[in-house]
Amino acid sequence: MPRFFLMTITYVVSLILTFSSYFMKINGQSSLEISNRFPVIFAPFNVSYVIWIVVYMLLGYWLVMNLKKTSIKQTVLFSSICIMQALAIVVWHHELFIVSIVSTFILVLYLSKLYKTYPLSNNSLTGRLPFSIYFAWVTFSLMTNVSFTLTSYQWNGFGLSDPLWAVILLTLGVAIALHIRFHYFDIIYPSVFIWSYIGVVLHNGFDELLVSTAALFLCGVLLVGILFIKKNPAYQK
Repeated sequence: MPRFFLMTITYVVSLILTFSSYFMKINGQSSLEISNRFPVIFAPFNVSYVIWIVVYMLLGYWLVMNLKKTSIKQTVLFSSICIMQALAIVVWHHELFIVSIVSTFILVLYLSKLYKTYPLSNNSLTGRLPFSIYFAWVTFSLMTNVSFTLTSYQWNGFGLSDPLWAVILLTLGVAIALHIRFHYFDIIYPSVFIWSYIGVVLHNGFDELLVSTAALFLCGVLLVGILFIKKNPAYQK
């Protein structure tokens, strides 16, 4: 019971802060108002953020269905994830962007550790699946936070253009997603990246044709990976 109480409290706090950040003002501004302040190319369309609804619905279902099944390690990791999620939102709204990147990076690490507590075969709603979606979305969010922070500090990109850096980030995201697809036999993780990249296309449209074209092409690469990549037998356990 203490474990469930801890996870429930941290889950509720994280949920409230996450949705409040989009639909209400924290520190006098919403999350999207901050995100839209600078012309960041590597960013999704605003509608893309509805994925948070899916994430928290699945996390809530996972929590209820695992009342007495979580290990101590999973309990600690889940609660730590919720705390880091809440912290990342608070520092973001106080415009501590570098601190936000650090907290989001730690959040990705915690999600990775919890994700790996499940066997490759456990892709159920009460197992790894909710964390596949969450892990992928926060990984993408970390990349967008880095892009936003560098833009806000007027980074010159070592002489490379913003669209070219956006394409580099898109390619990096595909490499990460295909790595997870191959090594963890996970089709959900790269699917979230397809959702995210479609958001990038909608965000840029014809204004940044190079970025939009690259994002669509890489969506195709991810789709091929989902359909045809088979896990190396050497990794089968």
